[in-house]
Amino acid sequence: MKIEEYWNDIDIRLEKLASNGFVKLPSLDKFDLDFIANDISDEMGMSTFKELGSCHQKFLDNLQVDKHLTPKLFELAKKMFSYKGDLSNQYHVARKVEPGNSKEMFRAHFDSHLFTMVLPIKIPDATEGGTAGDLIFFPNARKAPSNEISNFIGKAFYKKYASKEGMDSFSSKNENKIDDFRDYQPLLFIGNTTLHTNYPVSDNCSSYRLTLLAHFFDPSPKYGIGGLLRLIRNR
Repeated sequence: MKIEEYWNDIDIRLEKLASNGFVKLPSLDKFDLDFIANDISDEMGMSTFKELGSCHQKFLDNLQVDKHLTPKLFELAKKMFSYKGDLSNQYHVARKVEPGNSKEMFRAHFDSHLFTMVLPIKIPDATEGGTAGDLIFFPNARKAPSNEISNFIGKAFYKKYASKEGMDSFSSKNENKIDDFRDYQPLLFIGNTTLHTNYPVSDNCSSYRLTLLAHFFDPSPKYGIGGLLRLIRNR
C-alpha cells in the first residue's frame, strides 16, 4: 500500500471529527507492528512514558503524519477554535503499560491539546475476566474551555471521576464509548472536550500494551496547566 492511499479520505474523516468529536482512521495492520513495537519498547526500557524517541519519530515519518494530517488539523484548529499558535505546537509520547500495572487505569482526564490521536502499536490479549487497557471515552463531555482558568477548574472538577467507582458513576449518566483497538485503527478525537481513561492491563495479559499518543495544538500559555503537567511527567 502506498502511504498516500492511507490518507486518501482524510478530508471526509475530519468532517466526522468536527461533527462528532472523534473519528477512526484506517488500520495500521499493513505495517510490521511487531517489529515497530519491539524497537520502541527497547528504546523505552522500563519507562511507562517516553517523549518522542527516535524509533517513535521514524514511525511517524513513515506514516507521513506531518505531510497528510498535521496541516489539515492546523486549519481545523484555526477554524473551529480560533487557534492562534504554531503548527509545531505538538506533544508526542509513547505509553507502554505492563500487565498488572495498577497505576495506569481509570485516570480520567481531559487533554490540554485540541486534538489527540491514539495509534495502537501492540494490543495484548487478556484471558476471560481480564481487560487489556481498553480506552473509555466520552466525546463532548464538556465545552471547550474559553481560557486557562476555566480549563483548570474543569480539569479539577472531573478529577472526582478518576477511579473505577467514578467512571461507573459518570457512565451511568453519560453515554460512553469503548475502543479495544484490536482493529489497529487509530482514534482521533478533540482532546480538550473528550473525557477519557483506560481499563487496567490485567496481570494475565499476553504482553505489554503500547500506544503512541499524538497531541496537537495546546491553546494554553507555555506554562499553563497542560505544560506544567507534561513537565512533571518528563522529570
